[in-house]
Amino acid sequence: MNQPNIFDYATSELSQDAVICYLLSFGQEQYKDDFPKEYSAAHNFLRKCGLIDENIIDIKHQYSIKGENSKSNKIDILVITDNYILIIEDKTYTKEHSDQIIRYVKALKKDKLSQNREIKVCYYKTGDYVYEYKTSNPSILPQENCCSFKRKHIIDILKNNCSDNLILKSYYLRLNSVEERIKSCDDTDIMTWNSEKWFDYLFKIMDGHLFDIGWVHNQSGGFYGCWFDGYKVPSGEDYKQIEISFANGKTSRVKLCYKFSGENKKATLNSKALIKDLQQKAVAKKFIAANRKGKTTTYAYKYAKCKNDVEEFIKNP
Repeated sequence: MNQPNIFDYATSELSQDAVICYLLSFGQEQYKDDFPKEYSAAHNFLRKCGLIDENIIDIKHQYSIKGENSKSNKIDILVITDNYILIIEDKTYTKEHSDQIIRYVKALKKDKLSQNREIKVCYYKTGDYVYEYKTSNPSILPQENCCSFKRKHIIDILKNNCSDNLILKSYYLRLNSVEERIKSCDDTDIMTWNSEKWFDYLFKIMDGHLFDIGWVHNQSGGFYGCWFDGYKVPSGEDYKQIEISFANGKTSRVKLCYKFSGENKKATLNSKALIKDLQQKAVAKKFIAANRKGKTTTYAYKYAKCKNDVEEFIKNP
């Protein structure tokens, strides 16, 4: 039966924190017999994070811990087991910032909870995601102690273990609806695509390319930018960028750009001859010449009309 879903309204990361804590609480030994499906789901979660046959001792939400210079850090979720401490950094549509996970690990290593316990990290991301989490400091946090936990992972865990639990079932249906929206765009024009479809598509088509994706704010309301295939040139970097704008939940414009970024505004201005040469090569490929002044300049662009336009731009030098 179709019915209202609380997670259509409880969309914040704090709400997602609560669901994760709720699910993992069933992984405690006292619930094993009375709630076997939830218990199984909780331990499948832990296994995905590298914690096998562990007893959950405690789950802490928004755990506050003093870090460097006595600054307080708040860890989204902390799971304490017999042999491990699991940091769960919970994200929907935001990203890690200010090297926060490394800060948490450094602080926890000095905390009494870490005595005789190994620290592991789960980067839990259910909104837009493109790549696996990579530690920025392997000497503090080895990569083998990191787990990227994506929307598809939690859907797989819950789909056979949540039918009798309204909260977990509602959460599963909410996340699965995102996957269904992505699938519904598979054979449609790119101008009907939602942001989730673009992330799914770019993750696949960009295989083998160095790239990043982020939201860019501007006076027109902003866009998702995907920048890739950058290479160093005198006084700067030449690279390609896809700009995807949205209106009413659907794509309104896809702009394919050749860009130059100087070390500073002066360096870009002093690279006019180089930029002109790059621009002429782009114009020969049917791009429109442009000349936006600043540290970063778009020197040529065109608008994509179909998926083939995007793929040619990505694949061709």
